[in-house]
Amino acid sequence: MIIFKNLILKISSLRFAISLIIFIAITSGIGTFIPQGSDNKFYVDNYNSAPIFGFLDGEKVLKLQLDHVYTSFWFLFTLILLCISLAACSFRRQIPSLKASLKWIEYKSEKKFSKLQLNTSHPINQDGDHISKVDLLLKKRGWKTYKFKSHISARRGLIGKIGPLVVHIGLIILLIGSAYGSFTSQSKEQYLLPGESLDLVNESTNSKANVKLVDFSIERESDGIPKQFISKLNFYSEDLNLNEIKTAKVNHPIRLKGLTIYQADWAISTVVLEIDNILYQLQLKEIPEIGNQVWGVLVELGSETKNNFLLTIDNENGPLKISNIENFSGENLYLNDDPLEVNSSKVSLKKVIPSSGLIIKNDPSIPFIYFSFILIIFGTIISLIPTNQLWILVNKESQKLSIGGLSNKNLVGFKKEFFKLSEQIKNF
Repeated sequence: MIIFKNLILKISSLRFAISLIIFIAITSGIGTFIPQGSDNKFYVDNYNSAPIFGFLDGEKVLKLQLDHVYTSFWFLFTLILLCISLAACSFRRQIPSLKASLKWIEYKSEKKFSKLQLNTSHPINQDGDHISKVDLLLKKRGWKTYKFKSHISARRGLIGKIGPLVVHIGLIILLIGSAYGSFTSQSKEQYLLPGESLDLVNESTNSKANVKLVDFSIERESDGIPKQFISKLNFYSEDLNLNEIKTAKVNHPIRLKGLTIYQADWAISTVVLEIDNILYQLQLKEIPEIGNQVWGVLVELGSETKNNFLLTIDNENGPLKISNIENFSGENLYLNDDPLEVNSSKVSLKKVIPSSGLIIKNDPSIPFIYFSFILIIFGTIISLIPTNQLWILVNKESQKLSIGGLSNKNLVGFKKEFFKLSEQIKNF
């Protein structure tokens, strides 16, 4: 029993909770630094030759479950420990503190007033009903009072005592929601061309929906740098009685029926060329060896002797660069411009078709996460409210009225109000 009690004391301590939070922060940083969810070969190939921090090679990354930090046994166990720590702290400290603050404390002797943060006294006459007058004044000023025959207990701002408990509840819900989301969330990255669609199936409700890319456009600055990517999507579902068109932008995702769709990336997927009076639709692939966001394809050109040429493009407005792979000399072909003769073939660029890179995410834990943040913000705000307490004692034998006060926050502000009230009471 003593061992269990000591264990609860340690788990519910602030030092233990802070240690867990620091550990979670560090491991989350490692999870951000190391790509998550890749196959085993990726980690062996990348980290065996260049270990992380000089000692974490691919095999150690896999063994320590650093390839899936947020769903690893030790990370989830840490979250559980932090939940237990917060719950134990709430039951051991916050709830008893709240219960204690709900009880009215009586100060029946003048000696106790000298121990308070603020105290003063005034002479009175025996005939006046000072207790009733003070009680009425305090109630008008928003104080909750408990009147006795010769003394009054008053308090204000008791809601501030609930704040830490609400924050703890919010943090516990956040941790549980995060762990739940790690196992239940689904994410899919998909590139769609205008007119293409994607079928989505919700396995829990067995409902189906279709997402079709109606239009994709890119807004650019005057110097050509991309400013915004815009996807217009049509959502259709007979099961959900749904037929809506919504727009996704960078930092402005679409949220619909539990789905969150992010505008994440873009690509130039296809170009339409006319080669010797014949139309060709060519699929492009990204070529990182040449540069960032450069797409291209290798084609054979020539009416008699065919040679390989590399076609590359980095902008949906062109130009398309046609390079001879032997000497990498090239010419630019502009959209809807006059045909360019390349190795006796006439080539013209008819159309550039960009595709929209979307991330479609279904995370059932999102409502829990939002609710937890609301609780944390609300609890933090109300915890800033100071809890003030006043005691008034009328001693008819010594013909003296004593006033004392306590405040857990903003003592300077409460001091001004205290002496202002004291002057008003003195004038009764």
